[in-house]
Amino acid sequence: MSHSPLALLEDFPDGAVQYDQGAVFSLNRTARERFPLLRQGDPLPPCLAQAAEDPQPAGSFVFQGVRYLYSRLPLDQGQLLLFHPAVSPAVTPRQLDGFVRQLREFLQQILIQFQLITEHADAQDAQPGGRIDAFYKSFYRICRLVGNLDCLRALTGEEPGSFRPVTMDLAGFSRQLCLETASLLQEAGVTLTFRCQSEGLLIPGDPELLSHMMLSLISNAARAAQGGEVTVSLRRRDRLAVLSFSDSGDVPEELFAQLVQPSSQPSTAPAMPGQGAGLGLDIARAVAVLHGGTLLLRRQENGSLLCAVSLPLGTADTGPSVHSPRPEEAGGLSAALVELSDLLPARVFHPDLLFL
Repeated sequence: MSHSPLALLEDFPDGAVQYDQGAVFSLNRTARERFPLLRQGDPLPPCLAQAAEDPQPAGSFVFQGVRYLYSRLPLDQGQLLLFHPAVSPAVTPRQLDGFVRQLREFLQQILIQFQLITEHADAQDAQPGGRIDAFYKSFYRICRLVGNLDCLRALTGEEPGSFRPVTMDLAGFSRQLCLETASLLQEAGVTLTFRCQSEGLLIPGDPELLSHMMLSLISNAARAAQGGEVTVSLRRRDRLAVLSFSDSGDVPEELFAQLVQPSSQPSTAPAMPGQGAGLGLDIARAVAVLHGGTLLLRRQENGSLLCAVSLPLGTADTGPSVHSPRPEEAGGLSAALVELSDLLPARVFHPDLLFL
């Protein structure tokens, strides 16, 4: 880097890649974080190669479901490509379609269950696994759906106002969250294991948003595992903390292709039973980007899905600031129960257990 103009851009917030004849000459820290496998001398990855060959000096490309804006500048040796994540629309038409479809389904379930409870209420309904439990489960599922839509709207609006980072220990935070979630997932027949190679990893992070992101990715992995195993790993890589979520399931290639395509691209495939609105993964991506990190998906050789989130290490700016109180969006409900409500059996939502 010392002989490249990028030495001046090492701490530049945008990604910067100097390339010559289709190969990488040098890249700054931000570009290395966005493309962790890219090294000096490698050929440009397809998305960057497309940007490099575009006759226009500026445009956009898509990588791992995230749209980036780029610009090119000529150098004495090769060219310089600068890029940064584009602001996404608050909600896409495909996501709204999924939201309305699921909301209608859940409301119908609640109506049917309420009618059965009122017309045929007996002692059996009040037992664990009865109709009352199913009613509460549907209520939690609606809370999850509405909460995800509201979270995505707040994160991807023109002025995201919900990001309030503090200096936090990601290792301790992740260990505690996984410990609480593992006991719930046991009820769904899923084993959750947390692995960490470091005792303390300090990051400038928003605990509420990171909790939402992790629970969403754990939920996705547990759904793919189908009664198998989910592993959450945390390790340090240079100046990054890397969270990995893997499962023992088998993700078809067609489904993986849908996961990595941008949500703004309309889907021509009909909605399948049990298919969600597609909000969770976009929320996780938005949270990672808001923290200056990135989210990557990879289908492994055994067919399982690996999701890796990299977050910059460091401390939060503790300068003077004024924050209005953050409203309680969940109404006192357990965030883990809300996020895992699609997976957990109805007996977990028995009133005697919910309101202990």
